[in-house]
Amino acid sequence: MLHTLYTSPYSSSSLKLCLDYAQAPSAILLAEDAVVAAIEQGEWFLPLLSSNHRIYVLQEDVQARGLEGKIASEFEVVDIKGFVCLTEQHVTQMKW
Repeated sequence: MLHTLYTSPYSSSSLKLCLDYAQAPSAILLAEDAVVAAIEQGEWFLPLLSSNHRIYVLQEDVQARGLEGKIASEFEVVDIKGFVCLTEQHVTQMKW
C-alpha cells in the first residue's frame, strides 16, 4: 500500500496515525509540509527509520522548503515522475 502524507507532523497527527496503522511493508510518501519529517536526526527520523516501511520524499517540496541537503540519506528522494511511478506500482493507496 502507498500512504501519502501532506501535513507537517508538528501540526497534525497524520504521520503518527499512519505509522501506527500502516501494515509493513508499506510505502510512505512525504509531500508538501510532511517533508520536514524526513530531516536527518530530526524528531521523526528514528520513528520513520524503524517503521519497516519504505520512505519516499518528494524532491520538489524539499526544494520549495529550502531543505536540500537536510533530508536523511536513508530515505529516497523522488521527483514528480517517481511519485507517478509509485502510484502505478501500488494498487491500494491512502491519503493522510
